[in-house]
Amino acid sequence: ITEIFESSHLNPSVVKVLNKYYVSDITIKRNSPYTFKDDGFYRTLKRKAWPILSKSGTGPSLRMKVMQDSMVLLFLTLMLLTAYHHSYLLAAATGVCLAAVISMSHNFFHQADNFRMLYFDLSTLSSAEWRITHGISHHHFTNTLYDYEIAALEPYIHYLPNPNKPWFSKYLSPITCHLILFIVFFMELILRVVGVAVGRRKFRPENLFPVAEALIMVFVAGDLKIGLSLWSVMVFFGGFMFAYPALIGSHHHPDIYHAHDTFRSNPDWGLCQLDAVRDKVEATGSLFLVTTTFGDHSLHHLFPTVDHSKLPLLYPVFLETCRQFGIRFTFLRQSNLWLGMYRQLVSTTPNLNPPGYKEEGEILLPKSVIEMRKVAEKAGKK
Repeated sequence: ITEIFESSHLNPSVVKVLNKYYVSDITIKRNSPYTFKDDGFYRTLKRKAWPILSKSGTGPSLRMKVMQDSMVLLFLTLMLLTAYHHSYLLAAATGVCLAAVISMSHNFFHQADNFRMLYFDLSTLSSAEWRITHGISHHHFTNTLYDYEIAALEPYIHYLPNPNKPWFSKYLSPITCHLILFIVFFMELILRVVGVAVGRRKFRPENLFPVAEALIMVFVAGDLKIGLSLWSVMVFFGGFMFAYPALIGSHHHPDIYHAHDTFRSNPDWGLCQLDAVRDKVEATGSLFLVTTTFGDHSLHHLFPTVDHSKLPLLYPVFLETCRQFGIRFTFLRQSNLWLGMYRQLVSTTPNLNPPGYKEEGEILLPKSVIEMRKVAEKAGKK
């Protein structure tokens, strides 16, 4: 649990608690390739970040809470209007709103238990399960063979640059992936029902949220067939609008590390996270875009339990630490990431060069980050 412990606890005093449970030093090599050296990138960044977060707190701001709750209220209102007016156009809009709701709530299930993390279950997904598959697997072993979000998509969506990639994954997935994303919520619903029935998945009360939504829409619509079809359209669009930005948003591009690529010589966990993540320049600076399109993703992976509303405060020390360790951190444009995702889908050739940010080209930073850096530099001079 080293990766989980290191990234979850930023307060240095927490380490003192471990002394009470010390048994002995291990004598065998860890299964994980990652390191957490005191003078390494990640622990250096943590030491610089803690004075800032100790003052601001790591939890959600009032604005974050109000934005999340307002989006849920908008979703429920649109859902009722959809059923009342028998409008398939409204059903599609409600699905888009649902996608925004669960993208925002992803921010909350990384934190201590709270009711807002259950907004995620308004979809057919499970916040309890995603805390494992996403919060533990994907976040700490990003784009490796330990990453559940890589394995779960195969063979229909195959992102790893495997020379033995199936032909249909290479030639058809750039087209068929869109169909899969449209039905992903229904696939998850079927898998959960079957899993609970055979005892492989645990039933939780919040799993009934989408069932309640369907029943409410049938009741308000006054017709079983119309109500269920409107609910289905809402779920179709909700699944696609949630999954598509997630896939193109931050992790899949030929310049981003994937298993089979050459691994870096310095396996500091923080540096390896930066190898497997990129940020889109258009999102940073807008809390709404950040929380609905997986923005500020590098900082989110480095500090997953810190609320998105507090991540912008860390950019100055983050960029400072990148310069200290010779990391040429830069953002990418959404169009670049979008095209890169399709290129990665068909890639069968691993990168032979160790991962890292390319030395050529412009360093792209959002205006908001540039301003924050200027303020930090002035404060440092004073």
